[in-house]
Amino acid sequence: MTKNYSIHTKLIILFIVTFFLVCVLFIVLLKIEGNAYNEEESLKQENLIKNLLISYENTSGVEIGAYLGNSGFNAIQNPNLVKAIRNNGQSLFKAGGELCTLSSLKYHSNLYFDVQCKDFDGLYEENTSDRVYNLLLIGFFSFSLLVVFMYFSVLKSLEPLKKLRRQVAEVANGEQPDFLDYQEDEVGKIAFEFQKAFKKNQELIQSRQLFLRTIMHELKTPIGKGRIISEMIKEDRQKERLIAIFLRMDSLINEFAKIENLFSKNYNLHFKPSRFSAILEEAKEHLMIDDFNKVVKVDIRYDALINVDMEIFSVILKNLIDNALKYSNNGTCELFCCKECFTIKNPGKPLAEPIEHYLEAFTREKHNQVKGMGLGLYIVSEVCKLHNFDLIYFYDDGKHCFKIFFGDKEK
Repeated sequence: MTKNYSIHTKLIILFIVTFFLVCVLFIVLLKIEGNAYNEEESLKQENLIKNLLISYENTSGVEIGAYLGNSGFNAIQNPNLVKAIRNNGQSLFKAGGELCTLSSLKYHSNLYFDVQCKDFDGLYEENTSDRVYNLLLIGFFSFSLLVVFMYFSVLKSLEPLKKLRRQVAEVANGEQPDFLDYQEDEVGKIAFEFQKAFKKNQELIQSRQLFLRTIMHELKTPIGKGRIISEMIKEDRQKERLIAIFLRMDSLINEFAKIENLFSKNYNLHFKPSRFSAILEEAKEHLMIDDFNKVVKVDIRYDALINVDMEIFSVILKNLIDNALKYSNNGTCELFCCKECFTIKNPGKPLAEPIEHYLEAFTREKHNQVKGMGLGLYIVSEVCKLHNFDLIYFYDDGKHCFKIFFGDKEK
């Protein structure tokens, strides 16, 4: 599997590789230049020795030293260095007369001119200020500074991208950042377009919320009137049934409003450690099933302590049980709870589509007589994401199985 690296990491790798290749190139060039220079200087010193022996054959060594000083050679004053070069240096060319012996020595890749006369003794090195070597070193350090400058310049240009990423993360967390203070470059244009899209999305959310609030407000009035009328019915059994229905309708509207606020980031989750049995009791009240224990086989093997928003999470448990009963072949389902998950099973035919299809909003099985808006599994999926729980579906032994895993994912 190919690992994806960030732009920042790629740039660091690119600059390191570039700098390494440049260093290798300069080392090779310095090596080539050094060899060429030594070869040229060796030949030059050989010719110089021959010419000096001819021209200054019967003169003193002092005159030879003066000539070398005027010809761009510098005398080495350190006696220890002079001794080391003469003892350990490689003799490239040596010639002598009656009064003087002249030689060309190579020591640590540098060439030296040695003069040993009866009346004079000196070791010289040529002034190398005009060598290509020096230009290469200047070029190397200049290029290194340029690479470092470009590296920090590019990193600085990535700062707006980091800022944009943080603001996008803030949007995901329900905040409303301002996509301002960007330059007129590519990142600035992206930020501007994101700002437009963000504002458009906010307008759509507000419009949807207004629409839903209006509908829910309009429904509240007839429900309230229905409850008042049901109180006037004399027959107790019918009266209680109608009151329960209107209470259920009112509860559904409140539940729908809560879910809407939750998904539009206007509802803050209140996490609290709760026992599964307590969540189940809350879900039972939402279900309003008289013979709950007959149609739902409950097996709490471990009464797990789950960190949840009780009001919202009890709704998804209710939705899962309600969904299992609706689509069960025999009108029953099973509920198991252990330390790290709980599972709801119901007998039924295999799904016609992959489970991802049914986790979308307003999605129902085709040609199915079961009534509903197709929001049950969608709400379950979204609330699980908000709680960072895993919703797992599998079909086993003729049963649909929905498992919610709330344990440690790193185990």
